[in-house]
Amino acid sequence: MDAIPETKVKSGYVGILLLLTCAFFASGLFVMVAADTNTQKFIIHLGDYRFHPDAIEVVAGRPVELTLVNDDKITPHNFTLKDPGTGMDLSANISAGKSAMLRFIPQTAGSYVFYCNKKLPFMKSHRERGMEGKLTVQPAS
Repeated sequence: MDAIPETKVKSGYVGILLLLTCAFFASGLFVMVAADTNTQKFIIHLGDYRFHPDAIEVVAGRPVELTLVNDDKITPHNFTLKDPGTGMDLSANISAGKSAMLRFIPQTAGSYVFYCNKKLPFMKSHRERGMEGKLTVQPAS
């Protein structure tokens, strides 16, 4: 029986190892991408005492990612959503020209008001000037 040259055996093992490594990372990447498609992502612009969009609809039990962008050049804003009955207690301060991200998983279907809680002394609050919106959480299907 002829012996198999050592270089062919090594290259065969290297090929198998490379194939298994690629399969491992490819499956991990697939899972990461698949998990990310479940996230409900929104970009909300804050400026001129408004949220845009000012109405968002999501599904209960699925992750939500809000990117909050303050378009104002001087005025800081805030995103606040508080509903103690559902455990939602969200808040983020966004300086002028900056952005922030909020991640959460809504559990209870319903409509919830979000607003900016900023206020200068002797002036109307941002919310009183109309800076509020609505998050609607639909039941999971």
